[in-house]
Amino acid sequence: MQSNEHTARYHGRMRELSSVLLLTALAAAQGSPLTETVSTEHFTIRFRPASRAEASVDRVRSLVEADLAMILKEVGLREFEHNIQLFLYDDVAELQRITKVPAAGYSTTLQSHVPHDNDQTRVHELVHVVAEQFTEKGPEKRNLFVAEGLANAVLRYVSGVSVDAVAAFHRRRGDLPAMGEIHELDDFYAWLREHPAVNAYDVAGSWVRFLLDTYGAGKVRQYYKGVPVTKAFGKDLAALEKAWHERLDKVKLRPGVLSLLGERHARSAAERSPNEAKLGEAILGPASEWLAMTPDVHELSGDKNNGDWCVKSLGDAVGDAIVRCTAVPADGCFGVRLDLGQSCQALLLRGQGTFVYVDDKCVGHERKVQLGSGAVEIVLRRQRGKATIWIDGQLAAEGAVPEGTASLGIGCVGGRATVRAVAVRRL
Repeated sequence: MQSNEHTARYHGRMRELSSVLLLTALAAAQGSPLTETVSTEHFTIRFRPASRAEASVDRVRSLVEADLAMILKEVGLREFEHNIQLFLYDDVAELQRITKVPAAGYSTTLQSHVPHDNDQTRVHELVHVVAEQFTEKGPEKRNLFVAEGLANAVLRYVSGVSVDAVAAFHRRRGDLPAMGEIHELDDFYAWLREHPAVNAYDVAGSWVRFLLDTYGAGKVRQYYKGVPVTKAFGKDLAALEKAWHERLDKVKLRPGVLSLLGERHARSAAERSPNEAKLGEAILGPASEWLAMTPDVHELSGDKNNGDWCVKSLGDAVGDAIVRCTAVPADGCFGVRLDLGQSCQALLLRGQGTFVYVDDKCVGHERKVQLGSGAVEIVLRRQRGKATIWIDGQLAAEGAVPEGTASLGIGCVGGRATVRAVAVRRL
């Protein structure tokens, strides 16, 4: 599976799902409403009648054989003696609803499930299908870093940027993963979750692209299927990694690429939006435009209300606005929050960090900025579909939120808190 943005970035691979989910997906495919078909030499393309996928099926049919031929050339194969079932969906939402698989595209042995209009995802998934048929065998177990790497190595450019540029970016930033560490992983996706600012898909693509360009497809297929590194390439992992790094050090990173990758793979909200890292007059606006809410002090009980939260509505329908307050947690208080309705919440939790929540879903998080024992200033801005949170004057988290109007609210959980100096400035 491949990612378009780092936020949605890692589509779950079927081989990493539980056996129950895999069986569910296969059963869903067998009972799929994608009942219409067209065929090519190597593909049976399935789609739902009267769907957007049907409207584009002739285009897809005109492309898939060329896709397959390109993939076979990249991996050094001349023939493919199998039929691939290619399921086309209107969009990711339909794919997930029908298959019950929480992915933006996935494949099993000779099936591929993709949105009809995403050429990048289609090619990426077809690489997985082809790789399943490699006949080479080796004694070592490969985690999915190599599988995703081969798929993105074939693509070469993912979401418009070279995989080598992404790897060079991480090398220069100092967070390029060591291949020794990566090769020892049992669960590649667990590592991804622990390193959300590293685009490991494209790093893997750069690694495998280097191996393909330097040693050829035959040796890469051996490596892919578990043949030890020294036997497949005639060099140990450290020597290969050194040569790869030398290649990355020669990559020219244009200013626009650095800016784009810095935004996509920011390690914090402040790094992603450096101009807003510190709260100042340019963000807060004139003092005359702020409206202080009354009363000035609110004592919150922390009793169970609205789930585990004690939430107090301060009334007034507010659209785009910037709001602020000072919260003082009592001993035992686990968290405080400032709301512009349920669909735009700023949460600050002890030991957990700062969160942007939309209803019951987290859309932004910074673990390092946590609730302490003293008073804390919280500033929340909703503007043009984006929520931004500053804690004690420092940008902490941001995320996409719905537009609209809602009442201002404050809250706490797990103990008492005092909230004072609540004020709002409409934008």
